[in-house]
Amino acid sequence: MAKHFNPLEKEFLIRTYKSNGRIKLGDFCIANNVSDGAFKKWLKQYEEGGLEGLSRSDADIGSVLPEGIDRTEESYKREILKLRIENERLKKNYMVRTNENGEQEFVRLKAKNST
Repeated sequence: MAKHFNPLEKEFLIRTYKSNGRIKLGDFCIANNVSDGAFKKWLKQYEEGGLEGLSRSDADIGSVLPEGIDRTEESYKREILKLRIENERLKKNYMVRTNENGEQEFVRLKAKNST
């Protein structure tokens, strides 16, 4: 009996395959114990719907993301970049605040120790 892959495992295999342009699809599928047809179907589903596209339609998983969120790979990349920038600001004890003129400014959360 074939192993059932969850959407994250499918995405991992797709990203692994796409990152190595030298390997043939058939060889990759054999090495990972996946049929060519199933893998091609996953590729199409992933291109059309991202991670949610890989979720089985008969599974009771529900929506992975809240309603109103753009589900494209590009929007995920933008969100990750925003979070990384915010994380770096917080590491350096800064936050972004909007002043009374409506302009954004950086504010230190706490004073630096001089000792």
